[in-house]
Amino acid sequence: MKIGLVLGGGGARGFAHIGVLKSLEKRGLEPVAIAGCSMGGLVGAMIAAGYDHQGILDIVTEIKPWSLLDVGKMGSLIGGSGMAHQMSKYLPETFEELKIPLAVTAVDLQEGKLVVFTEGPLHPALRGTSSIPGIISPEQHGDRYLIDGGLLNNLPVDVILALTNAPVLAVDVAAPVDRHLALDDSIMDRARDIITGKKRPLTFELFMKAFDIPAAMLTETRLALNPPEVLVRPRLDPDLKTEDFNRYAEAVDAGFVATEAALEQAMSDLEPKEF
Repeated sequence: MKIGLVLGGGGARGFAHIGVLKSLEKRGLEPVAIAGCSMGGLVGAMIAAGYDHQGILDIVTEIKPWSLLDVGKMGSLIGGSGMAHQMSKYLPETFEELKIPLAVTAVDLQEGKLVVFTEGPLHPALRGTSSIPGIISPEQHGDRYLIDGGLLNNLPVDVILALTNAPVLAVDVAAPVDRHLALDDSIMDRARDIITGKKRPLTFELFMKAFDIPAAMLTETRLALNPPEVLVRPRLDPDLKTEDFNRYAEAVDAGFVATEAALEQAMSDLEPKEF
């Protein structure tokens, strides 16, 4: 059965998309169009390029996190050349070379507008859709400076409707907005937790939650207007952070389990639409 696949942003939480793909392969569900944002755009591009779930998992285990690090620019901590190098190894240069139509969302920083890419150079669009403001440098693409599409459309169900009439399966991996921050920790406790890797700096925590809250509200509004036939929300650890790339295995498992459960309940909704 053919489906439209929508993959949301969430950093390392987006490794759950690999488990989603594993479930789709098991059930013979074939994505004929993909829309994604941030990590969902990156995984979506690999699917669109022809990788199966094991192929993507092999790439994830092969890439070393330090290889993605680069000196930041334009007020950000991390640059984009490391990511660009990895993309050149695994992905084609243009959207047109992909085997499946793909759309990714980004935000034009200067104009404050949503941008949807479906054609032309692929790598700048993927770097732009995953450029978290202040963390990863904005991506200059033509006369635009692009930042993370999650600001305005983190789960682009509406976007995929322009690519296919097939039933839509959407995967939301965004961090829960009701997670509580430890605002009362002492400076020593916070320093110890940062050094041991248990917690982020509080400034970073506040920034990420301030990013997540409006993004989640926009997602709910868009879902109400364009509900997918199947919505998958993997049960990921609330403390699984955007940068926890070493925890990919548990995210993959969560994505597989959640998709299996959702499809068991909703296979009847995946019947082809009437025209």
